Amino acid sequence: MKILSLSKETFRGQIDHGITLVDFYDPSNKTCQEQLAIDEKLALDVRNKATITKVDIQQEKELAAEYGVSSVPTLMLFKDGYQVETWDGQQTKEVLEQPIINYATMGDSCV
Repeated sequence: MKILSLSKETFRGQIDHGITLVDFYDPSNKTCQEQLAIDEKLALDVRNKATITKVDIQQEKELAAEYGVSSVPTLMLFKDGYQVETWDGQQTKEVLEQPIINYATMGDSCV
């Protein structure tokens, strides 16, 4: 499944509603490329629960700085505009999937 690319212009509109996983990545980094492959598999499994997105930190340096991204990959989970989880470094599909499922089943009372 295709991962949605976000820019400074589209970021807020995407994270403000529902559950969104954002992968801040560097396209020239091998670990980031591996993480994006994991993200694609995750996107298939959670397609009805969350949107999986990516932000190229080379093109969106201001956005990466705003969210304190100092290493890649950095993954952040948002629910209705609130940052609810953060992971630094490559993560497995299972590590990312479980919080998504948890927040999806909590409804509006989780933040």
